[in-house]
Amino acid sequence: MKRWILLTGVVIILGFSIYLYWPYFSFESAQQIFSFIFLFISVVIVFAGIYISLNQQTRQKIRTLQNRLSMWTKLSYHVNQVGDEVFNELPIGILACDETFEIKWANPHATHIFDQKIAGRQLKDLNEKLYTQATSNKIKFMIEVGDDIYDVTYRPDFNFFYLFNVTEREHISKKYMEQIPALGIIYLDNLDEALAALDVSEQSSLKGEYLAAINDWAHLYDGYLKPYADERIFLMCYRKDLEKMIENKFEILEKIRDISNQSKVRVSISMGIVSWNIDYESLGVYAQNAVELAEKRGGDQVVVNIQDQKISYFGARNDTSAKSSRVGVRINAQTIKDFIDNSSKVFIMGHNQADMDAFGSMIACYHMAKASNKPTYLIIDHDKLDRTTQKVVDIVKDDVKDLMEHMISSEDSLELFDDQSVLMILDTQSPKIIMNDQVLSKTEQIIVIDHHRVGDEGFNAMFSIIEPSASSTIELVMELLGFYNMNEEIHITPKEATMMYAGLIVDTNNFTYRTGSRTFEVAAQLKDLGADTSEVKTWLRKDYLRTMEINKLLNDVEIFMDHFAFVITKDIYDDRILLAQVADAALQINDIDAAFAISRMDDDTVGVSARSFQKVNVQVLLENIGGGGHFSVAAAQVKNKSIKQVVDELKNIIELEYAQGGDLVKVILLEDVKGKGKKDQVIDVANGYGQFLVNQKKALLATDENLAVLEKQKQEALEENQRHIALMKSLKNEIDGKKVTLKIQIGQDGKMFGAITTKQIVEAFEQEHHILIDKKKVELQSEINSVGIYTAFVTLNKDIKAQFEVHIVEK
Repeated sequence: MKRWILLTGVVIILGFSIYLYWPYFSFESAQQIFSFIFLFISVVIVFAGIYISLNQQTRQKIRTLQNRLSMWTKLSYHVNQVGDEVFNELPIGILACDETFEIKWANPHATHIFDQKIAGRQLKDLNEKLYTQATSNKIKFMIEVGDDIYDVTYRPDFNFFYLFNVTEREHISKKYMEQIPALGIIYLDNLDEALAALDVSEQSSLKGEYLAAINDWAHLYDGYLKPYADERIFLMCYRKDLEKMIENKFEILEKIRDISNQSKVRVSISMGIVSWNIDYESLGVYAQNAVELAEKRGGDQVVVNIQDQKISYFGARNDTSAKSSRVGVRINAQTIKDFIDNSSKVFIMGHNQADMDAFGSMIACYHMAKASNKPTYLIIDHDKLDRTTQKVVDIVKDDVKDLMEHMISSEDSLELFDDQSVLMILDTQSPKIIMNDQVLSKTEQIIVIDHHRVGDEGFNAMFSIIEPSASSTIELVMELLGFYNMNEEIHITPKEATMMYAGLIVDTNNFTYRTGSRTFEVAAQLKDLGADTSEVKTWLRKDYLRTMEINKLLNDVEIFMDHFAFVITKDIYDDRILLAQVADAALQINDIDAAFAISRMDDDTVGVSARSFQKVNVQVLLENIGGGGHFSVAAAQVKNKSIKQVVDELKNIIELEYAQGGDLVKVILLEDVKGKGKKDQVIDVANGYGQFLVNQKKALLATDENLAVLEKQKQEALEENQRHIALMKSLKNEIDGKKVTLKIQIGQDGKMFGAITTKQIVEAFEQEHHILIDKKKVELQSEINSVGIYTAFVTLNKDIKAQFEVHIVEK
């Protein structure tokens, strides 16, 4: 209506305007009047057309909006109907909570799920897991309510929970997982060797008893067995049956042990069993790797590798330290191999006055580098070998020409080093007594292998193997050699094996000092390689002059405090072996607990060689004059002192350490004193020994003032230790539960190319989690020999250990 009023007004105004201007128009003919009227009408029509067109578009928009309004009115009704159905009728549980997780509203299906009135209750009281996951800001998770399983979607912005029943889906998934195949390989360890002494009927009966026990055990789990070689059996079953085996901890291990014990034979089983959702060819490779790992860990155990789970171990009743040692040896050997494989050249060097242990271990390391096809050089200055070693080298040089061709002097070696060269230093940790200290400046890539106790000075080595419990360096390197190259055999000639055996004999004094089961295993290994024990005896025999010299020195033996023998000469003897032989001979005197052979080695150096039985620790005694060694075998080279000064000092130490009686005095130890106490401990000692400790700056008199200072230091140390422990606990929380993934390349035979080292693991961990870990503090639960999930432990403190998972996947 308003539009028409506006239009009428416009027309009236237009007509009135024409009327006012009419007198100003002059028309001379009717045609002009007609033309003007036509023009006027045309203008009116144009404006009317424009108006009608605009008005039509407006009316169209209005009709469209009216249609939409009508549609939304109808749709809103249906949406409301659907919303009511979702909230009230569909099987979706909905809970609404406030910020304190008190349930404010629940739809009927949620009430049905929990089968109780739930509005107004705390979520924690309703379902603990629902509350825990929500407070942990988990958006999607599963819970169990009664016999049902629910997927939960949590909307933290509204504090709404949506529950969907997925029981059927999970049951199907569980059934599928239960029927994933598991493949096992079983080895009967030592079966042929154990039955060899029995007659045929006993062998057949006992072997049948073992197989029957394994068959009965497999039958309990619906397993299928198939022997494929002597002492080896395939096992097939479902994963659900494997989980039952795990639950029962593979009781077959105990059954086999019982049969072996009753029959008095040493037979056990090793088993590797895997369950992965992969092709059977790969499954077989993983099973083979698992059983090999069981064997390498010592046998009599089961290794289980399940996809997306940590590798687990069952059984292993034998000495775990021995098995851990073998795993450690393998890892060390592979680490050394990685260093050598990445080098351009390998140089091998022992200590000054190298004995047969140093020389023999150099031969073993030479074969390691040779197996890696690297240019290898043995740095040997002939005049810096001891006399026995010089004699042996001169005797065998025509029989070991290949070895001799790779020997160079230390001076010549200086020109051959480059940036990628590796230097292996054997049988010493002291830079002071190596053949040529100039060699150390030629490379930073140094590997140290030694069996002596760690001293105050050492090499800045990239990798070290230090085992004071080992009898000799030969023992260490022969163990490494066995794991160095698993793909092909390393060939050692009988003559080389004989020289290495001589090193073992020298350092153990014919298997009397520091000899353990590992020592005899290495000796047996060298014998298998052709070592000639008779020839060793020939090499190590004392010649006539040496025998006479030893007897001459023993003529002047001095007995001190009834149990200590001193053989002292003012003559110069630069042969350390002679001094050791004199001390050995003096130790054979009845009632002697320790013997010392002392002479000048040159104008500035006094040499001391010491031997003892169990009552006296000569290592501790000689450490006081700058020497060292082992409990029953030690030596020292004292500079710029007379023989009398060295003897008097040594006797004073013995007297203070072993003399009985006298007044006691309290002292505060400034460092650990073996057999007496630890640093900062207050102890009572003989007055003379106390003065000795004070003079050696190893202790302070326990005066009131010193005790007060000690107490303050202890308090400060305690507070510092508490801060350190708090920091380590925080770091443990950062590390625990994390995982790191490394990729390995698998060959067609299923074997890994290369090895996974702790260095690679900590580098990958730092890259993924930005946490730097000292590789020396990382320990693997087992050797990594296949894909799977392994556990790594990090020793942050003696009482704090973190752990994380190492996921090994195939490239």
